[in-house]
Amino acid sequence: MAVRIRPCLLAVAFFAAAWVSVFNSCSEKVDNSQKSFNCMPCSRTYVADAYLDALTGQLAQHRDLTEVPETADLCKGLDDDLDVPVLSEVHRQLVGEGSHRRLVYSVKFGNCEDDAVKFLDGYAANLVIIEKLPSGVFADPFELQHFVERKVFLDVAVFGDTNLELPSALSNRSAVEIHFDFKPSTTMDCNLVVELPLHARYPPLDSSGYATVEFGSPDLLLHYRKKDTHPDSCIWVSKNLDAEPVDKAVWRVPCGNGAHAGFVSSLTFISALVCSMSVVLAASLIS
Repeated sequence: MAVRIRPCLLAVAFFAAAWVSVFNSCSEKVDNSQKSFNCMPCSRTYVADAYLDALTGQLAQHRDLTEVPETADLCKGLDDDLDVPVLSEVHRQLVGEGSHRRLVYSVKFGNCEDDAVKFLDGYAANLVIIEKLPSGVFADPFELQHFVERKVFLDVAVFGDTNLELPSALSNRSAVEIHFDFKPSTTMDCNLVVELPLHARYPPLDSSGYATVEFGSPDLLLHYRKKDTHPDSCIWVSKNLDAEPVDKAVWRVPCGNGAHAGFVSSLTFISALVCSMSVVLAASLIS
């Protein structure tokens, strides 16, 4: 009897496991669809304001930038099925040499000819790129403000550690949020090219002569609102574009070799001593 019952129990366990797997899969799809967009009042300028800890912390890669429970009620009544431009391609590459380089984003949207133009008739929209910078790299907020003044960006902000003088070992991580006007892209087949200038901090000594810095995938969102709205009822909708992970950008930053520290220190000391003695001797001769 025990031999006959065992196959039945195995079959029941198999079907139960399959049902739990399907239920979890459906739940994940529902959760993902609910988190695909979020809303915030127009009085708040930056999406990343609510994510400072997540953006600059070690778990930044695992936080959903469109999940803001405290503002979820703002989305009630908004049409989640609106035909917004769909992201078709995104590429990113690190350009330049040495300690000053640029991240260049190439973003392309589909359904551009009809849907995008119709969408922009009733909505103001911009592309938001949030780049979580690794340790050892910083963006100069003063330099980026010049991009805003020249109308290259609609707006830009740096979150986290903005001290430009600290070396890599003493600095914390930071993040950059760029707002780029979406409307001009309709005249260029919905192709956008965005450049972000970056700078390397002084890295720790390394025997190889280089410190390696890797960039993870950025967050891309479509930020839009209705054009004809009263300021008190104005709501920004931030839709996650669900971009595929881009290839990691790797930056090899030149650094000092620990084996040369003694020689460099001695040479620096001797040079400083000779210069000081020359100044004292010249002063005594003149007097």
